[in-house]
Amino acid sequence: MTAYAISRRNAIRCSLAAACALVLPTTLSACSKDAPHKAGMFIDGVIDDGGWGESCYRALVDAAEAHQWEHTVTESVSEPDWPQAIEDLIADGCTIVFAPGAQYTEAVADVAASHEDVKFIVLNGDFELDNVENLVPNNAQIGQLAGALAGLISQAGVIGFIGGTGLAGTKVKVENYEAAARAINGNIRVVADYAESFDDEERGYEIALEMIREHQVDVLFGDASIVDVGARRALSETGFGMAIAQPNDAGSAYDQVIAGSIVTDNAMMMRNAFRDIESGSFGNKTVAGDASTGGISVGTLSDVLVEPYVQERYLGIAEQIAQGSFIG
Repeated sequence: MTAYAISRRNAIRCSLAAACALVLPTTLSACSKDAPHKAGMFIDGVIDDGGWGESCYRALVDAAEAHQWEHTVTESVSEPDWPQAIEDLIADGCTIVFAPGAQYTEAVADVAASHEDVKFIVLNGDFELDNVENLVPNNAQIGQLAGALAGLISQAGVIGFIGGTGLAGTKVKVENYEAAARAINGNIRVVADYAESFDDEERGYEIALEMIREHQVDVLFGDASIVDVGARRALSETGFGMAIAQPNDAGSAYDQVIAGSIVTDNAMMMRNAFRDIESGSFGNKTVAGDASTGGISVGTLSDVLVEPYVQERYLGIAEQIAQGSFIG
């Protein structure tokens, strides 16, 4: 297995001169004349969620435009339709299919074997085939960065975690979130729950309200895409508590409650995968993102919610996490 270290995220700049768009009810696309490849992404949510979907779509656009390849996305695909969504992308001419999450692994595995000429890229995937490459950020470091910040800023001594489902990567995040928070405050209590969804905003709102009202949770970290938006809405409406965002840098409509962000450089991981396609070295490989080289990084910290001396201490801890020396 080959792993790549990746560098800090560059901001995406989309040029209308570089791409043309065809808009359908559930599909967006951009074209480049005589492009040798067309990359397609499908997702169970939407790409303007201010979080996971947006980060993944931006990664696809950034890498595709850098190579002057076509790109397209199909949104709001329900779970039973995932394999058909992949087949539809291939029928539409996609030579690359991007599945932005480990939950899509089974659907990709079912289809990939019968389309050996198509390259499949799976975010947080964990299986190897000649035509599959996995993009895997360091989930332990993501959890530790969030947990350390939560431990530093919680006044109530009770912090929360909301996951979409019990995916392996999510479990690693919550375990390290708890461990890092307790390294800061040995008496801190962690309340965790799962929405069993990545696109149910109301469920995120309900879980957050329950955590606030029943447990006095005052810091929330989520790994659940649109569910996280609902949780932030609950924080905003109640005026109680703060959120730690990921994988973008505090890009939601509820920035006023976001203390800080843990940023994942999906775009650079995607570019590395695309370079493998160009070089003929694609497949049976993991492209890794790591805090030691900026693939995982600390985003903007709120000057309102996080005191300057806390920011300074936290950034020092973040360096320890990048070096692997903060917790065992």
